[in-house]
Amino acid sequence: MQGKELRDVLALAKTHGARIHRGDGIAALLFLLATTVLSAITVRMMGSHASLSFYELLRLLNSGDVQGAMVGRGSGAGWYALLWLLAVAGPLLPSLLPRRAASLGYFAPLALWGIALAGVIAQVRELMSASRQLAGFLGSSRASRSMAQDMASTIWSSLSFGLGLYLSLAIALGLAVRGIFVLRRRA
Repeated sequence: MQGKELRDVLALAKTHGARIHRGDGIAALLFLLATTVLSAITVRMMGSHASLSFYELLRLLNSGDVQGAMVGRGSGAGWYALLWLLAVAGPLLPSLLPRRAASLGYFAPLALWGIALAGVIAQVRELMSASRQLAGFLGSSRASRSMAQDMASTIWSSLSFGLGLYLSLAIALGLAVRGIFVLRRRA
């Protein structure tokens, strides 16, 4: 979207705010809260724990700085922030724009989820590769391979998933289903 189009959408929202579908508005608000306020992942290591919201997880994916993300510092979410903003505002587009293509906004939260999941998988693969390289550096003995597997197992067992993760995923799936019905109805 270009700057002029964005201003037009905001002007429409201002003048026709009451025309936003109530369910879509509630879903967008809940998605906003689920991704920023509620904990998505909690990491417990060495007697301490850190909780990250979905948005903080996006910041972590952008920077790759795990320690910085745990204490709330580091770079912003970068292009993930733009995707997040589109995911929050996307479900409102069908109410604001009469075009059929605006109904694709219902799929924005699920698309963000897919992109974030791909980023997490890439980070995990990178971590596993680094642990294999460490094991190779220590020697190709069975003990070093076992140590690398133990490191990965310890990291996985230190994670727990919070309400923010489940709620944002449920909202994303619900909006995608709504999008399918709206697109079929407008076809």
